[in-house]
Amino acid sequence: MTTARLAVLSTGGWEDCFAVRPPRLDCFAVFALGGPAASFLQPDPVHRARHDMYLLYLDESGSHVGSPALVLGGLAIHEHDAWPLQQKIEGMLRSRLPQGLDPSAFELHANEIKSPVRRKTISKWAQVSFRKRLEILHATYRVLAEFRETDAKYPCACFGAVVARQYGDREERAYEEVLNKFDEMLTRQAKELGGAHQKGIVIHDHRLAVERVVQSWTATWRRASGRIGRLTHLVDVPMFADSKASRLIQAADFIAWGLWRYYGDTRDEKWIQPVWARFDKADGIMHGLIHVAPGFRDGTCLCPPCTSRRPGKP
Repeated sequence: MTTARLAVLSTGGWEDCFAVRPPRLDCFAVFALGGPAASFLQPDPVHRARHDMYLLYLDESGSHVGSPALVLGGLAIHEHDAWPLQQKIEGMLRSRLPQGLDPSAFELHANEIKSPVRRKTISKWAQVSFRKRLEILHATYRVLAEFRETDAKYPCACFGAVVARQYGDREERAYEEVLNKFDEMLTRQAKELGGAHQKGIVIHDHRLAVERVVQSWTATWRRASGRIGRLTHLVDVPMFADSKASRLIQAADFIAWGLWRYYGDTRDEKWIQPVWARFDKADGIMHGLIHVAPGFRDGTCLCPPCTSRRPGKP
């Protein structure tokens, strides 16, 4: 048996595969120098390999002291659509920034765009007018809502978990819920399409405080069932990268921030509303988003995921 040797399509290491400058795909772009082991990463939308890859980009919001909930959110996209979606986002930003400003110097960080001036820092976004910044926020959500996949059978799907602050294990709960829902989507796809199970890899915004513990949790859930079940589709533990280098990690930030605006103190739905339909769903249930809060158990929470799970819903 031939052993495949994998090389990164980059001169600077695997980190460059997240770069905003144009690689072939915004993902872990690798190729096989021999053998079939990495054939699932070949970007051919017509002749699909036996195992293709889904990329789940994640970010957190509401981790600060006093937040009413911890939010983990992001989007899963098929490898063949990762680069096209990044190009859509890049094109949107390039067409809306004032003339003379370089898009590569501007990270799409939703909270920073909305409020670029803080007590201790002033963001580059401060040089962009308030009207233009709001336009870019809305336009980014529209790109995510309206993106059309190469193959509709493999949709771009949002995922998230919102865990109320009274839960002491809220961070672990959030990751276990999201990773299991992602895993379940890949299982469901294989059953519905009668094909091989897609593989998955998780790419998370760089955050030193949680990296090792999240990787440890995931390694455990891949070996044995946790509170929900065992992860069977992830090829490795989550990888962490600087959000400045990847438009798709930045897209995950928009999902997490939009959820936090809705579930936080403001109850502001206008940001997340365009992408509600993107959350993974089946049989009328919004599987892709979990709201862990007392209001779900007593039937008083009327948010979209809680309502979709309520027995006897209209």
